[in-house]
Amino acid sequence: MNEEHRICSRREFVRNTGALIAGAGLSTALSFSGPTLASGSPAPARIPLGTLGRTGVQISRMGIGCAPFGRKHLGVEDVRTVLYRALELGINYVDVAPNYGNQESGFSEEKMGPTIKEIRDRVFLVTKTEEATYQGTWRLLRQSMKRLHTDHFDMVHLHNFGHEERFPDLSVVLSKKGALGALLEARKQGVIRFIGASGHLYPSRFHAALETGEIDVLMNAVNFVTQHTYDFEHKVWSRARNENLGLVAMKVLGGRARNRNGFRVPKKFYQQAIGYALSVPGLSCAVIGVENKEQLERAATTVAQLQPLSYEEGYELSKAGLKLAGTSPWKAVYGDPVT
Repeated sequence: MNEEHRICSRREFVRNTGALIAGAGLSTALSFSGPTLASGSPAPARIPLGTLGRTGVQISRMGIGCAPFGRKHLGVEDVRTVLYRALELGINYVDVAPNYGNQESGFSEEKMGPTIKEIRDRVFLVTKTEEATYQGTWRLLRQSMKRLHTDHFDMVHLHNFGHEERFPDLSVVLSKKGALGALLEARKQGVIRFIGASGHLYPSRFHAALETGEIDVLMNAVNFVTQHTYDFEHKVWSRARNENLGLVAMKVLGGRARNRNGFRVPKKFYQQAIGYALSVPGLSCAVIGVENKEQLERAATTVAQLQPLSYEEGYELSKAGLKLAGTSPWKAVYGDPVT
């Protein structure tokens, strides 16, 4: 594989965000066409590629979030079905972490390993470290390599970098004796290609990671509701774009929820939620968690069918997000702080 924060009033922000969505449009929007599934419904079109910032790597505009693979009812063959179907749809970005799953249900990485071994050269494989120390990060890297049947990763994130309990002392984490030091050494040895930082909360903390000059990619919680609270889009990504970092969105549908939808965003906003994320300037990829082929194909079809939002549509979506952001389920939904 070859691989932009200004402070404004809330009213201004809503209006400006609507304009941003409408003006930016979906640079890779496609008209839907293609074959049909056995059910007779249209088959998803192939997902287009985009460049992952300064890495220069071509990745799919939609990525597979593999946290759902850690659920107890899913086995190796279920995971294999999803991953191979993703490849057929043009999806090459695969995101996982060591703590997806548990001993009882099985870990995502372990369930993925047999398939990753078969398709390693066809995917951009991303995992993470939850350890603050040099030794702890190397331990997780070796564990993930064993589980995933690989000797290298395309990228490793500092996992949920805003989490103060996980990474209490940034002077340690970002030092040569900390997690970043281990990732730098792993890159030097060819174990990883790129270094990222992921996170759901504490946006301002990410500037410390950017100051190192060693972060290639950011993956943050970005959706039309939390733009009004955490707002990684302006608080962090405005700077990251200027530095040509790769930008990856997660929690596009709000994250997992115990409701009939399976995600936090109200069902009626499913397509618009994905459209919002893919409209953010500089975005390379939207990671969407799926546990089966049906969920995968629904998301892929949505991405393929997306058309640019009009100014009015963007404005109304931003207002709807602001209203939701004020409700109890969404206040500090990913934890504090939100600044």
